[in-house]
Amino acid sequence: MGLTLWLVPSSSDSERLKRIMNVRPNPQLNSETSYPKFEPHITLASLPDPVPSLDTLLSSIPHAQSALPVTFDAIEVGDHYFRSVYIAVHPSPALLELHRHVHDKLGIPPKTPKYPHISLCYVNDEDAAAGERDKYFQELEKSGKIRKDGSSVSLNCGESGEEDWLSRFESTEIWLARCEGPVEI
Repeated sequence: MGLTLWLVPSSSDSERLKRIMNVRPNPQLNSETSYPKFEPHITLASLPDPVPSLDTLLSSIPHAQSALPVTFDAIEVGDHYFRSVYIAVHPSPALLELHRHVHDKLGIPPKTPKYPHISLCYVNDEDAAAGERDKYFQELEKSGKIRKDGSSVSLNCGESGEEDWLSRFESTEIWLARCEGPVEI
């Protein structure tokens, strides 16, 4: 896949989201490619080969980019490895404008399916055919990790019966991430 630009939550909100990402409906599942560990993120752009110059990459990020509010709309089960189960993020005007700006400056067409979203897990096709993506979603529901709040959704990121609801975060960083080889961080 090469290089990608990611919009990421703060380290504290990342740690909260990772508690949800660590849920395992079937702890005995022995798969090398399902449920790898990765940083929570919204993919802004996947960069083509050859990779643009560093100056071009840096110019694609607005200089005066302020923190962006990221609000969760729903939790959805997808049909692709990188969108196995994900948070559908509210496509705010600011997020859509950043996406447009990045792609315009890079001179590439948008190839970010389901933009904006934050994947909670990656499950390979074989395990998905056995229902693993649905099982992950159902485990979140069964364990009380999902709460619908009108037109949005919250995730209980608490540990050991504690409540720690997260329905949004402010994103203050854009990362350049190398996405080659196994996903596991």
